Amino acid sequence: MKRLTLSLLFLLLFAMGYGQTFQPGSLVDVFNSGGWYKASIVKAGEGDYSGYYYVKYQDYSQSQWIKASNIRLVKTGAMPAADAPRNGTYLILSYGNPTQPIRLGYFDLNNGQYNYYDLGKKNLGSGTYTYDRQRKAIQWTTGPFKDAGWQGGFETDREGKTHKIRLNRVTIGSNSTDSQ
Repeated sequence: MKRLTLSLLFLLLFAMGYGQTFQPGSLVDVFNSGGWYKASIVKAGEGDYSGYYYVKYQDYSQSQWIKASNIRLVKTGAMPAADAPRNGTYLILSYGNPTQPIRLGYFDLNNGQYNYYDLGKKNLGSGTYTYDRQRKAIQWTTGPFKDAGWQGGFETDREGKTHKIRLNRVTIGSNSTDSQ
């Protein structure tokens, strides 16, 4: 009897984790390129695409097939939004290849000042920044990020656990409470 109960429990857990289905039009979060993105389900895959869903991203013109395990339903209810990038270390990732980002170094934010480092912890420069809450963007006012013409669009993922600063079209700085 104990073996049967354990077997049924295992099957239930398996079904909960992997048996999730999504309907066309469902709003979802999609894990891709190291972050979660808002999307909607277009259709379920069949044949070679069984276990995948074709999704349309909300903030991008791209649509693509995504494995079901990389999709979750959007949670309803208001979540507190971060009003500014938090102080801390941001890993710089460049996404030329969506599955294998290039790590370019990191930077530390600290109350209007930043330090930029390579992966060997060599300081590559310092500067200052301001944050525009209305535009949700950092303005690099001095230092190597200003000299490089990097942007500073700010966004959050995973209920605020991950803060991202978009430095250019394919490069972000990412700070996650999971890695602290």
